[in-house]
Formats: sequence, structure tokens, C-alpha cells
Amino acid sequence: MVDSWEAKQSNYQRTLTVLARISSSVCESKSIPRESLRVILVCGSDLLESFGIPGVWIREQVRAICRDYGVVCIRREGKDIERNNIKVVDELVPNQISSTRVRECISRRLSIKYLTPDDVIEYVKQQSLYLDSTNK
Repeated sequence: MVDSWEAKQSNYQRTLTVLARISSSVCESKSIPRESLRVILVCGSDLLESFGIPGVWIREQVRAICRDYGVVCIRREGKDIERNNIKVVDELVPNQISSTRVRECISRRLSIKYLTPDDVIEYVKQQSLYLDSTNK
């Protein structure tokens, strides 16, 4: 799901900022009581691996994401993940489709048909998402 607030931002938003925004907006809407709400980062093992790459993440933000929200990681085929406080879920049907690869395809102007639903493709086109400034 692409959060409409996040999609309207002109610059990249840090993951911790987006998680906090989603949590507060759901609570403000009063659709779910705060005590019943749990916002969790769901990611592929490629993103989880990037937590350990120097310069990619701010260490304190990684700690805050794990401590305050939690992480559910979908293990990609051939990836071994052992982390504390992170739930790992095996893929039922192995595939190599990831949000990172979808964004790379879009930035290279390659088709993402059959990788994501048509309404998502249309939304990405309408909002000109994931195109660098030279491709817009």
C-alpha cells in the first residue's frame, strides 16, 4: 500500500517518519483504538540486509523501528536471516519480485505489468512516482 501522504511528498521520507505518520493518522481517524493498533514494517530480506550496510540507515532509527514498531521480513529464496526481535516469514511461493526491483524497473521505464496490480501501476504513473529528475 502506498500511503497517500507519502506519495505526495516531493522528497524521500525516512521509514521511521512514515511509520509514525501512519500510526498517528490511523489513531486520529479513530477507526482503530490506539491500544489495538500495531504498525509493523513489512519488508523483504533485501531491505533487512541493508540495515547493516554503513551509511544506508541511521543506526538509532533502525533501533527505533525494531523497538517501537517491529519488523516482519519475508525471506527471499536463498537468503538466511537471523536477527533478534524480527519475525521471519518464509515465502509460500518463491519469487524474486520485490519493491526494490519494481522501483528499479519504473526508474528505467521498464514494464511492471504482472508484477503489481493495474490500479497500482496507474497510480504510480499518475503521480510520476519513482522516476528520478532526469526521467520525469
